Amino acid sequence: MIGIAVIDKPQGMTSHDVVSFLRRKTGIKRIGHSGTLDPMATGVLPVFIGKATRVIEYSGKPDDTEAKLYSCTMKLGIETDTQDIWGTILRQSNEIPQFSTIERVLKSFEGPGTQKPPMYSAVKVEGRKLYEYARKGTAVNEALIKERTIYIKHIDVKFIETNEVSFDVLCSKGVYIRTLCADAGRMLCCGAAMSGLRRLKSNGFSIDMAVRPEDFREADLLPVDWPLEWMPRVETNAEDAEAFSMGRKFNTYDDILPGSHVRVYSKNSFIGIGKKINAAEIKPEKVFN
Repeated sequence: MIGIAVIDKPQGMTSHDVVSFLRRKTGIKRIGHSGTLDPMATGVLPVFIGKATRVIEYSGKPDDTEAKLYSCTMKLGIETDTQDIWGTILRQSNEIPQFSTIERVLKSFEGPGTQKPPMYSAVKVEGRKLYEYARKGTAVNEALIKERTIYIKHIDVKFIETNEVSFDVLCSKGVYIRTLCADAGRMLCCGAAMSGLRRLKSNGFSIDMAVRPEDFREADLLPVDWPLEWMPRVETNAEDAEAFSMGRKFNTYDDILPGSHVRVYSKNSFIGIGKKINAAEIKPEKVFN
């Protein structure tokens, strides 16, 4: 079994829980996922099965400002150590700003920016994930937690009901919605914490393609090359296909910029990923035949 399953991750499961569930269900050990979701978040989780795990690192177009789409709810008047409502409350406030002020502050995050990963995240520092430090109460050298460059394409504020705000976020990869909520809360001077999150899109995989883990069947699998459509396509003849399959370079005179990754085919069958290393040569990176 080889391919990509688009799973609608349920609340209460970690992303690794989903992988473990599918390993038991399929009997296949070689399974991985892209784009970790928090345990309390739901929605699109791409899961790569068998040799499809080899394309995980290529499954998102570089610098895609529309890679992720989230539907979020944010509770105002509260700050927690985890930046969501399931953490320990640090501060509370009864001063809730007006809708126009909330919308203006959220919209101010649109465009390029930077964001520091939260302590409860899977970012590694000195070989350990930040949430491992946080859960054990171990101090971390803050200087080692590097800010990330992010891009938020659009924030659409849906409604405010009492002290809860609903909004959608279209953004690049690497955006922590919990941190966005916490940062907005500080700007609003009342505090805020994420109270709900559903991922509707991840690198081209969308929620309408997703199935629940228990409903997954082999027929639901997408082909290995499905998330690689952002790469130029190169068709090879039999001789070049054989060279590629043996790990050797071959020449192409397609109008492809040096440094570009390409998806390579032989007789319309996907055989791997290569990289244009100069004006003519393509070097194999991943061979699948």
